[in-house]
Amino acid sequence: MQNTKNTFQVAIHHNLDYGYIEYDLPSKTAKVVLHNPAKGEAVETFLKTKLRLQVPGKSVQNFVPRELCPLDTLEDLTLALTRLWEHTGVFVDWSRPLSYQMGQ
Repeated sequence: MQNTKNTFQVAIHHNLDYGYIEYDLPSKTAKVVLHNPAKGEAVETFLKTKLRLQVPGKSVQNFVPRELCPLDTLEDLTLALTRLWEHTGVFVDWSRPLSYQMGQ
């Protein structure tokens, strides 16, 4: 995961297809880089879809519904990415450096 003032990047993978998502904060857009076009499109569609998620409320034992659009804010994006695998089969590699993913 990498974060600058204007961009947020996180590594993703599906099987042995390693890539990343780059979110541009000012424009609220995301670029998905994966070699598998179908999986890349699935991630892009997921990121553009309004979601209704159950999130922790006052405690981790109390969940409440929350609607969000993943690209609206960085907070919404990171919350939505916790559900990416469930919807697309693409894993988010939160702790893996992007340079490792790209074979550098």
